[in-house]
Amino acid sequence: MRHAAALLALALGAAPEVLRAQQDSLFADSVLSQAARLATEGQTDSAQALVRRRIGALQPTDSLYPAALYAAGLVAGHADTTLTYFRRVSIEYSQSSWAAPALVRLAQFAYVARDFSTARVSAERVLSDYPVTPVRAQAAYWAGRARLELNELAAACALMQQAETEAGADVETANRARFYLQRCRGAAPAPAETTRAAATFTVQVAAVRSAAAADDLMRRLTQYGYQPQAVREPDGLLKVRVGRYQSRTEAQRVAAALKARLGGSPFVVEERRP
Repeated sequence: MRHAAALLALALGAAPEVLRAQQDSLFADSVLSQAARLATEGQTDSAQALVRRRIGALQPTDSLYPAALYAAGLVAGHADTTLTYFRRVSIEYSQSSWAAPALVRLAQFAYVARDFSTARVSAERVLSDYPVTPVRAQAAYWAGRARLELNELAAACALMQQAETEAGADVETANRARFYLQRCRGAAPAPAETTRAAATFTVQVAAVRSAAAADDLMRRLTQYGYQPQAVREPDGLLKVRVGRYQSRTEAQRVAAALKARLGGSPFVVEERRP
């Protein structure tokens, strides 16, 4: 079973040497850095053992804990395990410096799974919630890729331009953005009024207080073929939602199907986006 980094490299076309260089410089902690390097060399079992020992020596309140969870996601041997770790980082440690990179990883995996709406949401959450993270350019790039797949050319072009502008020393992201910007020549900008009025609909399945409960529900929804996400509210509740639908009618059909399958009271939420 390929580990998470190898799955992404295979699906997204990253060269092994580029991926190895990225992982080597990712962690300040020497043990986590060694684990990431071992994983890129195919020594997944050894990498996982190192990360398990590191996590076992830490408390959830330690500042290194979200980095260790992120590393566990990188070296995991199964995609579901990988996603669980990255979701934990993005939900339980949303104020840490690892939350934004975890969201970018979630966007990449959603993109590979061809769930372009979820990929867009995860990537654009980085842009809206983490103004100083160093992965903003990557987030803009993946949001742009997702929007291209959703046939939202004007918005995609703006995001690719943002990715190129904010890439800085990240030459790989800048070059990838420039490649897609070639498609933007002559593209008409989206009318301001139309953009402000755009709305999508999602289905809220439940609101829970613990990240463990949210993750359990999200695993069940994934098994049923949905692509869930969790939104943390100021009151501490985690709202588990699925989908991004273009019409309320479509969302209502999904809500009815979820109610029949899981019970509870799923309902439709309208989301307006710029």
